[in-house]
Amino acid sequence: MANIKDVAKHLGVSVSTVSRAINNHPDVSQETKLHILEAIKTLNYRPNAIAKGLIQKKTFTIGLMIPEISDPFFSDIANAVEDSLAGHGYQVVYGNTSRNPVKEKQFISNAIERQFDGLIITPDGLDDELVDMLSKLEKPVVFLRRKTPAGLPIPFVDVNHYDAATIAVRYLLSLGHKNIGFIGMPQTSHTGNERHRGYRDVMSSCGLLDENNLVAGGRTIEAGREAMGKLYAQNPSLTAVFSANDLLGIGALEWLAIHNISVPDQLSVIGFDDLEYANLHWVQLTTMAQPRQEMGRKAVELLLQMIAEKGTEAVSALIEAKLIVRRTCKPISD
Repeated sequence: MANIKDVAKHLGVSVSTVSRAINNHPDVSQETKLHILEAIKTLNYRPNAIAKGLIQKKTFTIGLMIPEISDPFFSDIANAVEDSLAGHGYQVVYGNTSRNPVKEKQFISNAIERQFDGLIITPDGLDDELVDMLSKLEKPVVFLRRKTPAGLPIPFVDVNHYDAATIAVRYLLSLGHKNIGFIGMPQTSHTGNERHRGYRDVMSSCGLLDENNLVAGGRTIEAGREAMGKLYAQNPSLTAVFSANDLLGIGALEWLAIHNISVPDQLSVIGFDDLEYANLHWVQLTTMAQPRQEMGRKAVELLLQMIAEKGTEAVSALIEAKLIVRRTCKPISD
């Protein structure tokens, strides 16, 4: 395989000229760059990534910290991030923390030691120690699917969970439902709390809030089944249920099917996320869609901007969720 000296000899130029052309230095003319690129292609020369990194003071490595790779929501986002970064010559190192704060801090420490060029992170929680670590981190960081806590100069990409929850509840109200239940996520979940708050505010504003219509769930289908059973036992007069995520909603649909309660004829169900499962033929869950691909690409865009323009404060992005109407909701009058 050819090396940089072979390219320089082939063209009759210096090695430094070839190096500057590869790294897009402005003192090399466009014509010379084109000749060098053509020679690289002809001789099948592949620049040494380590050497290139030393020249540019980069490792071309990005750390992606996610709370749970088995969660289909985060696996979809991870794919979008990896695909976007690959298009810019970056490798991704995953940190699956399993929602463990010790693993989160360990991943941040490893990122510092290995000199990653930047981080895209979704911490499950933010204690004082982690906030302190991030405040001292001299690397570009973007929060993905988490809003940045006050005092941290880190941009974020997230969905407006509160507004989306209000849209979901108002949709059920528009169908004539008044006795609407809510299956929530863990209280430690910021996103879950925002969706819970949206539900409460809309129901309270209509004078329809009933504490018997709220059940703490979790994140999984199994948790949705259990929560639906509790919710129905507390109030069998429910006509609709808003589940704080799709897996909970699918679990609710399972419980209702097992107990021969027809959806949507007897009870309407709406979820949140628009996972691939929600669109399966035998599920067809009405839900609030989070644009996962867009979120992943936007996080990469912000991070690369910060890497390219050191000291730049990237602007956070709050993306709107979209109501996807399928077959699990219908007007109460019908």
